[in-house]
Amino acid sequence: MIDLILIALLFSLHQICIKKGVSYGDANYGAFISLLTTSVIFTILSYGRVVFNWLFIGVMVVAGLLHFFIARVAFYNAISRIGANSAGSLSATRVFFASLIGIMLGESVTFKVLMMSALIFVGIWLISSPAGVRDRRGIVLAVVTGFITALSSGVVKYGMQIRPDPVFGSAVGYVASTAILPSVFRFERKGGERYFILAGIFVGAGHYLRYRALISYPVSVVEPFLSIYPLFTLILTGLVFRNIEKVSRNIVMGSLLIILGIESYYLL
Repeated sequence: MIDLILIALLFSLHQICIKKGVSYGDANYGAFISLLTTSVIFTILSYGRVVFNWLFIGVMVVAGLLHFFIARVAFYNAISRIGANSAGSLSATRVFFASLIGIMLGESVTFKVLMMSALIFVGIWLISSPAGVRDRRGIVLAVVTGFITALSSGVVKYGMQIRPDPVFGSAVGYVASTAILPSVFRFERKGGERYFILAGIFVGAGHYLRYRALISYPVSVVEPFLSIYPLFTLILTGLVFRNIEKVSRNIVMGSLLIILGIESYYLL
């Protein structure tokens, strides 16, 4: 299980680097540099894996644009506005949105879904309260990140049914997102490249290890471990990077409630 904890730690370090980087360059520039880094990593890992299955490539381009383009840009801008702790916890609502999509597709409403929903919404209320962050745009961007990530999971699942190669599939999504981002967003402030590159390395390594973990462990084991990454972010910013952002009591309580809600979904 140490490998699963390592993945959560890598995702937390990714958030910390982004928070540090946006003090030098804007969030859209940071997203581009991070995407460029992960594109290089997964393109190298895809050596010998390239197969021109155009349906698979098309599906993975859509999945990449949802997750690596829309969700990542939204997430980086959320971190820039409300901090790594609040953004990370709010984006973890992807599990809630995934279950909500399942209900819309005919799945039943269970007690654990209701409990998860209640805990998450109380957590969001605490984070958005006057003693929290009070930045509605940042909060919306973080929650949108969770929704788009959950939506992309369904597209990825369909793509993996066409060809079970998450490494090459990720490379397709990363490269497509990296190519499109500069034509959509302007970079108002450049800088912080070393932090954004580190962020790309951390998140790229985390996703690679996540794919490997899903081969050995069921989703019901992997997701609860990965969902604790906002807790690592809270600890790192509170103990090691306390100068990066202020951590209020409401942010801590709200983040813990969101994490508890997600964990309850898998463990009850």
